[in-house]
Amino acid sequence: MTEPMKSPRLARAAWAVCGLSLAVAGSRLALAIVAPLTEEHAQVPKVPGGGIPVAVFEMLTLASIAIIGAVVASRQPRNPVGWILSSIALWVGVVIVATHLFWTLAFGDPTPSGTAAFCAWVASWIWLAAILPALILFPLYFPTGRPPTPRWRWIEWVFIGAVVTVFIGTAFAPGVFQEYPVANPFGASGPIGEVVKLANALGYGLMILGILAAPASLVVRFRRSVDIERQQIKWVASSAVMFPVIFVMPTDDFAGDDVGFATLLLGLLIVAIAVAFSILRYRLYDIDVVINKAVVFAVLAGFITAVYAGVVVGLGRLLPVGQQNLGLAILATALVAVAFEPVRLRVQHWANRLVYGRRATPYETLAAMTGKLGDTADPDTALNEAARLLGEGTGAAQAVVWVTREGMLVPRATAGDSAAVPTPLDLDGNEPPEIDGALVQAVRHEGQLVGALSLAKRPGEGVSSADRRLVEELAGQAALLLANTRLRSRLSDRLDELRTSRRRMLVAQDRARHALERDLHDGAQQELVALKVKLGLAQTIATREGAPDMAEHLADAAGIADLAVDTLRDVARGIYPPLLESEGLASALSAQARRADLAVTVLDRTGTRYTREVEATAYFCIREALRNATTHAHAEHAHIELDGSAESLVVVVSDDGIGFDPDATRPGDGLTHMHDRADAAGGTLVVDSQPGHGTTITLTLPVS
Repeated sequence: MTEPMKSPRLARAAWAVCGLSLAVAGSRLALAIVAPLTEEHAQVPKVPGGGIPVAVFEMLTLASIAIIGAVVASRQPRNPVGWILSSIALWVGVVIVATHLFWTLAFGDPTPSGTAAFCAWVASWIWLAAILPALILFPLYFPTGRPPTPRWRWIEWVFIGAVVTVFIGTAFAPGVFQEYPVANPFGASGPIGEVVKLANALGYGLMILGILAAPASLVVRFRRSVDIERQQIKWVASSAVMFPVIFVMPTDDFAGDDVGFATLLLGLLIVAIAVAFSILRYRLYDIDVVINKAVVFAVLAGFITAVYAGVVVGLGRLLPVGQQNLGLAILATALVAVAFEPVRLRVQHWANRLVYGRRATPYETLAAMTGKLGDTADPDTALNEAARLLGEGTGAAQAVVWVTREGMLVPRATAGDSAAVPTPLDLDGNEPPEIDGALVQAVRHEGQLVGALSLAKRPGEGVSSADRRLVEELAGQAALLLANTRLRSRLSDRLDELRTSRRRMLVAQDRARHALERDLHDGAQQELVALKVKLGLAQTIATREGAPDMAEHLADAAGIADLAVDTLRDVARGIYPPLLESEGLASALSAQARRADLAVTVLDRTGTRYTREVEATAYFCIREALRNATTHAHAEHAHIELDGSAESLVVVVSDDGIGFDPDATRPGDGLTHMHDRADAAGGTLVVDSQPGHGTTITLTLPVS
């Protein structure tokens, strides 16, 4: 809801009306002092009494309503609600003053003066200016200053018609006034008098129509409203609930007209205060707690009254024991004592759903938080649950659980319907930073800041004191959880650093292998090949020159050189096979299978190449698995399967060796090396083996 544009001229006018209302209220007290209505006056039923105490109460009440109306009207001068409150204080004060003046001038006089008759005439109809706007326009305009939809504007015309016709029918009605023993000085007679009576009947019909339709518009507005507007209507509706009680209770019968009128003024003041709270949005959302407690109190009071009346009065009439029997009273008390707690729990649950809807109550949130933190072993799951409960318990648009980390406040869990993603924030010493538009509550463990809870309400909503208390309680509950999460984060960081360091070492090792293989291939291997060629040439020359012994020695040397080339080539392949670099994992494994000391089959389902690190990790793990199958398992056959996807490469190596018990056998250097390589690459290595049933090794490597 947008704030209406302020107008200094209208604001001054609002305070001018307030000053006039204060003057009228002050004149009421002055009349009570200067011209009091004595006990003799009070013996006449229609004469108001009460003396100075009642006058002081009326003055203070009217002055308070006038000031509240002026504050609202000056803050939002284009909203009619403040002006309606001001008109109530002004015109109700005029009615009281005019009534007092009439009885002061006319009491005991069989022919009251024209001044007294004029006071009675004013008092007979001026109430229209206060009551009809309050009963028709106020429900229609509250709280936005306009009807809920344009289709409801017909009520404005009903209001205008009711004011005009009731004014005509009251101000110009012929005969003696109903409340004052004097004839109407402006009463019409003859055909005009009949028209006045007809206007009066029509006016009251329109007034009843408007009084019924205006609250209906407020109900429609409430059903369509959200957030602030809904809370505003709750405030005023909660305060207006007392009016049916005021009208139903026979206050005038057992306490007099003055007490009844004072009760009505007190109800108007409470409504005015509620209007000020709602329009000016002061502690707006605490109304939920007020309504909740009021509903529970009212229902429990009704339950106790009904039980007592049913037992004492009902059974007292049905049974020949009498209503004053002590046993019935004891029985009623016992029934209330036994049923009170179950009824209270059910009523509290119903009141919670009435006030909070599907949203969890603060008490339910605290209980759920305690249970979740105790039952959940995974801190991340507990943090997400804490954020969800915080959002549900406060109705926040976004609830965030933060954890301190290296001088930053890092979001670890978020809940709510807000699309904004929180970003890490710099810490201000041992205090969490402020977040615009959000409530931030520090979470401390043993005096040290370990995190924070924050909640942001929807646009226009405010954070209530109940929300603040709930966040404080949740912060205490979550302190140990955030401390453990912070420790786990540090350990996770150290683990990531260790894995990264190990990965760098293995990558450097593979690069060194590759460089060494290249140096052997391009250096020593080529020199040995050249030596072999030269020895062959020397052998040919020796044979041609007739030196068979020399040729035989040179042939032996050439054979040794050839064997050295083959040996060096095998060493180079073992360090880093060239096929792995040039043709890929499947080709390198096929070449390795041909040189293995057992029968090896290779099945490649990937049909693609992977990064050098992934292929090198898979190759050396598979080669180590084949070496273990030959050396330790004494296997005769082995099978290699390569399967991959866009996310991972899966390698399965199985053999028919003697197998072993992985749980009872300490892993050797080969398995340890394979686990280290897989872990450094971010993968997993699973060994499945049983004595006498061979061994299956499954290696899964991420390819991203």
